[in-house]
Amino acid sequence: MSTTAQTSDSTAKTTWEGFRRRRDESLAAPHGILAQVGLHWIDPTAGPQQVGDVPGSWEVVDDRLVATFPTSEVSLLAGSPEVEAHADGESTTATVLAAGDVRLAGFGQDVQIDVIRRGGRIGLRLLDPAAPRLAAFDGVPTFAYDAAQVLTGTWRRDPTTVTVDTAMPWLEAKLPSPGVAVLDVAGSEVELVLTGEASILFTDETSGAESADWRQVRAELDGDQVRVDLNYALNFPSAFSAWGTCPKPPAGNHLPLAVRAGESRVEQTEH
Repeated sequence: MSTTAQTSDSTAKTTWEGFRRRRDESLAAPHGILAQVGLHWIDPTAGPQQVGDVPGSWEVVDDRLVATFPTSEVSLLAGSPEVEAHADGESTTATVLAAGDVRLAGFGQDVQIDVIRRGGRIGLRLLDPAAPRLAAFDGVPTFAYDAAQVLTGTWRRDPTTVTVDTAMPWLEAKLPSPGVAVLDVAGSEVELVLTGEASILFTDETSGAESADWRQVRAELDGDQVRVDLNYALNFPSAFSAWGTCPKPPAGNHLPLAVRAGESRVEQTEH
């Protein structure tokens, strides 16, 4: 290897190490994905209902979540236009107006409540900075950096929407796709559907054993060229938490090689 190539590889590894530090810092956030301790779906036919240890009552009215809780026990974190709230004596009634996810409120020892919508259902996601998984976190295990773990090829524009399964058996997700990446893998062409702006959700020969059941990696698009650095392959939240609702790869998004690069397998837990 030439001195120039060695310098380039060293710079690339340093950049990757910085990325890894930022990734681990993000995961260590007090109300990030590692803090999740529960996911409760609200029964739209049951009227006001209790949700675990969460104070108050919760119900779905006209496809909107309505919560009534003691003002002294629950503090609202969201406001207009996401939430409409009315205080009446010692209680507060909050109606979630937003069509997407909302970090709604906090209670107890800094436990936070996220309201999520998935597949026409509304759920409460509970995030606790004291979660054992978060307290024990010291970084995501990764494969060693390997400068050779880069795939290149071309991509073709084919804007569409793809329907995929998710980590929840009953749930499907619809993902926008800008097109298809055609990657050179050991001299053969492999087609992978791009989703989002330029992400590749994929499985490979290590999936479910050395690595998570599936992973994601960002594709770098330049004109009709595409470059994928597999050292940046990431686990989805569902790789860490039994309550993940993450999308699975589009059908056929499989790399026929052992991708020992990026994040490796972690044990999925509920706490």
